[in-house]
Amino acid sequence: MRALIFQTALTLLFVLQASFAQVVVYAGFVLNLFTFLTVLGLFILRVRQPALPRPYKAWGYPLTPLLFLLLNGWTLRFIAQDKPTETLYGLATLGLGLLVYFGSQRVFRQPQSAN
Repeated sequence: MRALIFQTALTLLFVLQASFAQVVVYAGFVLNLFTFLTVLGLFILRVRQPALPRPYKAWGYPLTPLLFLLLNGWTLRFIAQDKPTETLYGLATLGLGLLVYFGSQRVFRQPQSAN
């Protein structure tokens, strides 16, 4: 419930402080960044854990995911060059999210069992 209230307040702040176009660019940058990182994670997972069962296959691997990364990376670069303010807000949001995530991991860490 707290996360929903926080997200609503943050959304209202963005909408009231910026134009609709700026909010769309900001959201688009962040969404593109996360899809980029998700597909990049496919390669990282296959290198780190090659024996892991893979019930779903990436069609055309490695060519199609690489093509996706190239096009998505180009889009991210274009947005960063064309709209640096929205890009910085997106990166700041990501950084704040990482701080909250790692901070909560420390606070809510389960004590290690003595086994």
